[in-house]
Amino acid sequence: MMGNIPCDKTDTRKALLEAAEQLFAQHGFEAVSVRHLATAAGANLSMVSYYFGSKEGLFEELIASRFPYARGVLESLAADTTLTAWEKMSQTIDLYVDKFFGGRSFHRVIMREMSLQQRPALVKIITDLMGKNMLLIRGFIVEGQEKGQFNQVDADFTIVMLLGAIAAYINNSTMVGKMLNETDDAQIFSDANKARFKCELKNMFHAHLVRVSAER
Repeated sequence: MMGNIPCDKTDTRKALLEAAEQLFAQHGFEAVSVRHLATAAGANLSMVSYYFGSKEGLFEELIASRFPYARGVLESLAADTTLTAWEKMSQTIDLYVDKFFGGRSFHRVIMREMSLQQRPALVKIITDLMGKNMLLIRGFIVEGQEKGQFNQVDADFTIVMLLGAIAAYINNSTMVGKMLNETDDAQIFSDANKARFKCELKNMFHAHLVRVSAER
């Protein structure tokens, strides 16, 4: 059953986006009607069309609204000449683990959409937005290689492995919980487990990327 989601009724547009994020993650895009969205947001049915044109338009806006923050952080890292390439990658790991853990409902929606490929126009929007961020991360790896700080690894597949590891944690939380002996979602995604996960990711990618001679 799709119940009401508490939200600030004075900001109907924001409330609809928040309702869409939660309902799409719980039930999938197809199963959620415009009426469900309006009810969950405490909004009039016509407000979806008024603000977004359609349910698809709402979904597009939800996707587009979530990417600028990460890009801003990555652009700041790229412009910072005081950081080493590894420091940039380390902070990138922090950024994406925090982002995926904190917004796991949204990222499950995105990953489901990418997997099902039912709406090519939406998939293109997602891949275009993600692609810009991936280019910035790729730049950190290439920078490290050009400066002799990183091994000559495949930069593209390194990014695939990093994002794949984080996505696997989000999408397989039941199995992760079994491995961690945690049954509660809040505990699986607790600050303590997030810190453990970050530590292991950094250990793996440091060993993969950083040249031993660069640290001596």
